[in-house]
Amino acid sequence: MCDSDSSPENEIVQPLEPLRQINISLQQGQRRRIMKGMVYNTDEKHGYIYLVRTREFKSLGRQIYKVGKTSQCPDTRITRLHKYTKGSEIYLILQCHINDVSLIEKEILEQFCHRWDPGPDGSEDFIIPTLKELFEAKQIIFHTIQKYEQQHFPS
Repeated sequence: MCDSDSSPENEIVQPLEPLRQINISLQQGQRRRIMKGMVYNTDEKHGYIYLVRTREFKSLGRQIYKVGKTSQCPDTRITRLHKYTKGSEIYLILQCHINDVSLIEKEILEQFCHRWDPGPDGSEDFIIPTLKELFEAKQIIFHTIQKYEQQHFPS
């Protein structure tokens, strides 16, 4: 007689502790939103693309801006943006309703690489010298998000 309960196929795999912590955090966040009257479907995928000028570059008078993304669940605030030091300037925040906001960020970064020189801090930083070009950068971000959302939600 074969003991089927001891086969590897029937083993119960215990979830890892970080997964449990994430689930608890999501549940607590959902409770906070319900208490505030802000109910969201946590199965929906949201992301945000933003354009920020850090306090360091601002205080040095350097026109260097960072393109970033976050895939956090919508809430009363986007905690990723609050990690920037006080005095940083957020020029644009746009919500994306697609599964992988990284694809949008990648395309925006590619377009920025062809248009502006990189800043000293890395591949997401760009030197955008004039207000006119800053406006063009915002348009690039907006049109890229619009293109992806039109593909995701065809009319």
